[in-house]
Amino acid sequence: MSAPQMTVAIDDGGRHATAYVPSQAATLDLRGDTEQDLMTAVFAQAHAEARNSGQTITVAVSGGTDTAPMRLEVDPDQTIRPAQEQAPAQEPATRERPQRRPAGGTPVVRIQDEGNEPTVPVRLPATEPTPARAAVFAERADGYDRTPPARPRRSVAGLAAPEIAPGAGEPARLGVRGWLNAMLGLSLAPKAQSPEMRLRAAESMITRALPDFSVITFANPKGGVGKTPLAVALTQTLAVLRGASTVVCADFGEVGGSLAKRVAVRPSPGNDIPALLAAHPDPDVAIRPSVLSQHLTRQPSGEDIIAGRRGDATSVLNEDHAAHLAAIVAQHREILVADTGNNPLAGTWQWAVRTADAVVVPVPLRWDAADAAEEMITELASTATDVLQRTIVVITAGPGDAPMVEQDTVEALRDLGVPLVARMPFEPLFASGERLALSRLQPHTRAALTRLAEEVITTITGP
Repeated sequence: MSAPQMTVAIDDGGRHATAYVPSQAATLDLRGDTEQDLMTAVFAQAHAEARNSGQTITVAVSGGTDTAPMRLEVDPDQTIRPAQEQAPAQEPATRERPQRRPAGGTPVVRIQDEGNEPTVPVRLPATEPTPARAAVFAERADGYDRTPPARPRRSVAGLAAPEIAPGAGEPARLGVRGWLNAMLGLSLAPKAQSPEMRLRAAESMITRALPDFSVITFANPKGGVGKTPLAVALTQTLAVLRGASTVVCADFGEVGGSLAKRVAVRPSPGNDIPALLAAHPDPDVAIRPSVLSQHLTRQPSGEDIIAGRRGDATSVLNEDHAAHLAAIVAQHREILVADTGNNPLAGTWQWAVRTADAVVVPVPLRWDAADAAEEMITELASTATDVLQRTIVVITAGPGDAPMVEQDTVEALRDLGVPLVARMPFEPLFASGERLALSRLQPHTRAALTRLAEEVITTITGP
């Protein structure tokens, strides 16, 4: 005899459910302030139904934002488990047997409420290139275009991920499904096209092999736009997903910046770039990993940082210093993240941008920050023929910012040929000046950092 079935249909954005209760042969209305609260009410009703009937019941849930669809069995002792799928009925030999659905269904898990974030209008590039773009990308010799074809990039308003689905069999960790798994010891899998699966796809992309030692540069000549906190947080994200001892974040400010003050573990006095270069003056000579580690400061996420000019150093860092540091780090690390200063004429700034495999430009929604970024990218477009194809602009909004800046800024950047403009949610810890750790960031910030890291790795490796 089959177990009685309680059917639940969720609507109203996950705040209302219509539940058919078999013992009462009636339909009840259940409500909650959030979808998680609503599911708590659903299972409270299911527990009562199983206890009153004295037998196991099946709960079939459909609709909703984070929970559709799923089938669970609830015992009178309040044990919950995925419902066993019924064997398909015998079909005539001439008909194809229908496909079975995987046990437990395929739920949807939302990693963040994107509806609260304003969207950036997406405009396809103009058919005819702008004069600035034409001057950058049209190197002609003997009447033929010698410029290598640029890798096509999809212009998007938010941080996005490719349409692949690694880890499809792993239990959900996020949303209501993740909450049910954690609270009830279930193993409900996320839906194939859910935000959690897109996040897992991003993680898979981030772990792919790099073609060579890579440099990721954060640049914007305007101070206070978030270069350092974003560089630190992205470095942490890369280290968590690619593994410890793979990435170093360096302060490339010519007179030193705030990197050492924003990391979780601050470097000891004298533990900086000048000290490392003095200890290893010839970059062509191999350096032992232990010697390199003595001048780096390991962070809880597994990444290393190295401060800029500090202590008794009297000379500013220049282009040769930057190249020297990169040559040393490249012997035992995969990625160097360069946190630049605010002077585009500095040698370290010039080296970091020119050598970068990916350039990340943070732009808060303020006219001064947007104008500085636009002027910088315009200048780069006139001097570096391929830097725009390696540039990702990250727009961040926060208290005091002007949303009307966004559309004009995005339009101007796309006219210059920037292939990707991404949007990050506001993170209070970035603006606080406090030390940074991934565990202290908001969940939607960590998800956005993962998808930003995916775009950076894609820029480096290709699609």
